[in-house]
Amino acid sequence: MAQPPDMLRRSRFLAKTVLAGAAALLVLLVAIPFVVNHQSLPEPIIVFVSLFILIAALVAGTAAAYLFMSRLPATQQSDVGAPALPEGQGAASTPPELEDLVIRLLDGDERRLMRVIVQSRGDVLQRDLVTATGFTGAKVSRLLDRLEERGLVVRERQGMTNRVRLTLRQK
Repeated sequence: MAQPPDMLRRSRFLAKTVLAGAAALLVLLVAIPFVVNHQSLPEPIIVFVSLFILIAALVAGTAAAYLFMSRLPATQQSDVGAPALPEGQGAASTPPELEDLVIRLLDGDERRLMRVIVQSRGDVLQRDLVTATGFTGAKVSRLLDRLEERGLVVRERQGMTNRVRLTLRQK
């Protein structure tokens, strides 16, 4: 379930704050051996500082991973709670942000096929998809079946091939 934009903004701010604090702590902890003669420090202190460095690095890595995983392009941050398009609306009225979001939600080969359809302005022949992607005709047909089930495209018979149109309609 998608988080509301305000909640996402707050959690990203918190993650950035934690990342900055952990980075500052790491810098201070790593600088200790250069400032203090480490041979005069007792072994338990060295172990304690080492554990602190490890924990600070884990916290920084977790915060950085959260920031990376929760990022949205600036144009999509305002569309997090946006309603889906009504049924029957085609690619001509589809905002590019929605197309990008749909592509990000698809898996490998489906994503690759959908990118080609979007780059063709949402209207392309199925045989051209075979050529553009390098997939076999059967694979393109199976991928289009999946995209059609999800309501993302429709196929219309046109001669010996199909015309594929982007729909992005609601289920």
